[in-house]
Amino acid sequence: MKFIFLFALLSLCCSSPQFGQSNTPCRENSLLVNGTAILKQTPEILTASITIKVKGLKFNECQEKLVKAIEQATNMLVKKGIEKEIIHTNDLNVSERSEYISEGRTKLSYEGSSSVNVEHLYSQEYAKKLLSALQNDSVNFLYNLGFTLSENQKSILRKKTIDLAISDAKEKAEAIAKSANIRLVRINNITFTDNEQGQFYESDLVREGRMNSGYIAMSKSAGPAPAIDLNPKGIGIRKSVTIEWLIEEKK
Repeated sequence: MKFIFLFALLSLCCSSPQFGQSNTPCRENSLLVNGTAILKQTPEILTASITIKVKGLKFNECQEKLVKAIEQATNMLVKKGIEKEIIHTNDLNVSERSEYISEGRTKLSYEGSSSVNVEHLYSQEYAKKLLSALQNDSVNFLYNLGFTLSENQKSILRKKTIDLAISDAKEKAEAIAKSANIRLVRINNITFTDNEQGQFYESDLVREGRMNSGYIAMSKSAGPAPAIDLNPKGIGIRKSVTIEWLIEEKK
C-alpha cells in the first residue's frame, strides 16, 4: 500500500517559563505539544446509491409503489451482473403530506422514499458493469457513485497516523526544549480522543471521495450518457495527540 504523509501541525503551551498559546490549561513547569498527522490513500471500495422517491394519494398505494420501485432498481442491477447479495436497501419511509388548495381546504397525499446501495471492491471491470446498469434507458432514478476506504485501510491508516502524530509531537518538543534551553524530564500525560466521526479528513473525503452523481437516462432520446472518471482519488485521515512534559531549566 502506498501512503502519502501530507503534513503535521503543532500547537504548544508552556508554563514557567511560558511559550506560545494553547486552549489546554498547562500545569506549572510543563510543556504541552499537540502533534497532528494526516495520511492519504487511494480508496479500495466502489459504492453506488440509487435514491428512490414515489408519491401516492393513499398510504397503501404509495407503499406499493415504493416496494415496486425498489424491486425494479434491484432487478436492473442484477440483470447487469451485480450480485444480489451485495445489494442492500435502506429504511423504507412513507410520510403524509398536505397541500393547501383554497378556502381552507387541504389535499392529503403520501410520499415514500428509500435507497438501494451497492459496495464492492473497485476494479475498472466492475465499475464499467455498474455504470452499464445505472445508465439504463428505461427508468429514471437518481444515483450517486463514489469511493470509500475499506475497513482494513481505515485500521492501518488510523494506526499510522497516531504513530506519526506522536512522533511529530516528540520532535517538536525536543526542538523547543533545545531552543529554550530547557530539559524534558518526563511525560506527564498524553491526551487522545478517538472520535469515530472525526477519523476522516472531511474536506478530502467530500472533495475527492465522491465520483459522480446524476440521473439515470430517462429515454434513448436523451442521447449517450456523459463520460465519467472512474479513477478513485485519495481520501485522508487525520489524528491528533497532545503530550504534556514535565520540564526544568538547564543549569
